[in-house]
Parts: sequence; structure tokens; C-alpha cells
Amino acid sequence: MRRKLFAILCSLVCLGIFSCGADAQVDEHAAEVGAVFTNITLTDFQNRAFPGIGSGNSVVSGLGGRFSYNFNDKFALDTEGSFFPEAHLGNEEFGQKLQAFAGVKVGIRKKHIGVFAKLRPGVMWFGEFSSRGSCSTTSFGSVCGVDHEKDFALDAGGVFEFYPTDRLLIRADLGDTIIRYPSHTFGTFGSPLGVPGETKNNLQVSIGIGWRF
Repeated sequence: MRRKLFAILCSLVCLGIFSCGADAQVDEHAAEVGAVFTNITLTDFQNRAFPGIGSGNSVVSGLGGRFSYNFNDKFALDTEGSFFPEAHLGNEEFGQKLQAFAGVKVGIRKKHIGVFAKLRPGVMWFGEFSSRGSCSTTSFGSVCGVDHEKDFALDAGGVFEFYPTDRLLIRADLGDTIIRYPSHTFGTFGSPLGVPGETKNNLQVSIGIGWRF
């Protein structure tokens, strides 16, 4: 799977380089900064965070920022970072979350709209996992503490942009945030439980506003 994703990323980069060579005209407002509101559905996350106790998906919302650099109208470097609070924006979660991505955006840009595909590797950080701390043995059995976790993630999907003015842009993203969870051991009041490593697909939707300069 990783080889296929790497091949896709290389193909997008090569396409962007070719586009730069074929169309050397770069817009005078090449850089973009913006703010984003994002929502992600973490597939089967409760079962991973609380093995044997929780079950189901977790839907969390967050706020973040973006920076992009357009090499031309077809190819751009695209970066984004978002923060998901524990108990704000409608969240009722155990622990804060962060994500950061940096990759490419390739597509077509016209005067007022743009349509792109994106592929951005990065990381998803989970502030509190009940099963990630060091374990100890008590009279009740094996107990594991709370710890954080940083997992590899890949953001793949589509982007739609609307340009109401020369500098202002409105952007909507729809994509699959692929997270690779490592294996770990969970134990509390009994024998430790082993949770295997696995890769999960997670629907993520974002909307934001930006400024070109």
C-alpha cells in the first residue's frame, strides 16, 4: 500500500513539474494563507482508544490554518495544520487532537473557480489514549496509564475553490484521511488485551477562507 501511495505522489509531483515547464507564467499572487474549519469521522476510534469498553466512530471538529504556494495555475505546494479541542466546537472527546499535512495540489484553475486533487502525507497526534502509557501490576491486575500517540496519516481527496475577487478565495475540501495505527497492549483489572496495528479510512470535510498575496 505504501508503495502505491508513493508512486501516486511521485506521479503528481512529475505532473506538476511538467506543468511548470509547459506553462511558465505564474500568477503574481502565488502564495496563499487561510483559516479552515474541519470535521473528521474517526472510523472505529472508540474501540481503539478503549478496547473492550468503547465502540463506534468518533466525529470531531477543529480549526486550523493553511499555506499554499502556486507554482502555476495547475500545481501547488499545499500545507495545513488543524487543532481539535477536547470539549469545544461541539466535541465531547477524551483528549485533544492535532494533525499536520504537507503535499501537492494538482488541477485546473480558471478566473473564478478551481478544481484540484490533493495528496498530502503527514501526522495525526492524539493527546490522550487510555492504553498508551506504561503498564503496572496491582492487586486488581494489570493497569495502563494515559499517554499520547503520533501516527502516520495521508490526506487524499478533492478541492474546490471559488475566487470572488482577485485575492480572496473560498475553499472546500472532501477527502479520505488515512491513518496507520500501530499495535499496542491494553490492560486494566485483568489480563492485558492486544490490539493489532491497522490502517483506517476516515472521511474528512473542510471549508475555509484565504487570501492570495
